[in-house]
Amino acid sequence: MDVLFFSTIADQIKKEINHKCGLNISQTRILLFFDDTNNKALAMGKLAEALNISLSTLSRQLQQKKTKSLIEITRSEKDSSKIVKLSSEGIKKAEELKNTLSKIESLLFISLDSDASSLFVKQLYEIAQASSSLDDLQ
Repeated sequence: MDVLFFSTIADQIKKEINHKCGLNISQTRILLFFDDTNNKALAMGKLAEALNISLSTLSRQLQQKKTKSLIEITRSEKDSSKIVKLSSEGIKKAEELKNTLSKIESLLFISLDSDASSLFVKQLYEIAQASSSLDDLQ
């Protein structure tokens, strides 16, 4: 098996998300994170940690014109940190993204029945978890 197929599939999914929703991968990750946490406001440092990126990278991502329209940033009343959550436009875009991802998944798994699809997704998740151990190959 050519493991680089994963990269090809990921690239096609990213292109489809960009085409259908007008989002890049960082915007996609931010929207899905807040959707998954019921749009719970979070300090930028905690958000960067949750997304497994540096604070400076997150800051640059949040400065993008499109991203600015999807989020609200406020100052914490406790300290100087900035608090981030989705704006109403971001919440709508997250719903659009989830619908698009559902359609993509249906197309990818069209040849599988629901049991086979569930098993495949479970196995892919396990592969993704195992891939984190690739750093130990050195």
